Amino acid sequence: MKAENIQSNTSAPRLAGSAFAKFEQDQDGLLVDKLLTHAKGIHTKHDVEEFLTGYVEGLAGDANSKKVRKSMVRKILVVLTVTDKKLNEYHKLSKPADGQQLVRSKMKVAKGINALSAALRVPSAPRVEGDGESDTETETGYVNKADEWWDACIKLGHSEKFGLTTDEMMARIAEIAAK
Repeated sequence: MKAENIQSNTSAPRLAGSAFAKFEQDQDGLLVDKLLTHAKGIHTKHDVEEFLTGYVEGLAGDANSKKVRKSMVRKILVVLTVTDKKLNEYHKLSKPADGQQLVRSKMKVAKGINALSAALRVPSAPRVEGDGESDTETETGYVNKADEWWDACIKLGHSEKFGLTTDEMMARIAEIAAK
């Protein structure tokens, strides 16, 4: 009888945690929707910068946290407004309607500002072989084992087996690091 009580006591917190995770993901989606609603009047680089100034002024937290959040929102806004040459070229955007369509399509899989911003990023250029590289880097394309390990973790986390978002993986890493 006691074993059943222990099991039900441990599953209740797990269920509560799962329910909270669902709530958090739903809220992440709502945040992106609100961002798009508030960004309807933004059309130029100047508009983007003014929006971001107001956004940062309204944020709580330290300067680094504000900088990171501002960067993520900027990425979304410059795609919406098609005001970043590098992103425009990468995503083949020529008018704001293209940017808005791209953001909407990415929102279907990227829930939340962080995930959406990451989905819109231009991927890093592949490492080029050249002078000064270690043998390990030349053979694997990685500077060190930690980089190789990290890429494997991300790939496995995104796999069909686990189906995690980058936000979910980063939240778990932060949770473990905080212990």
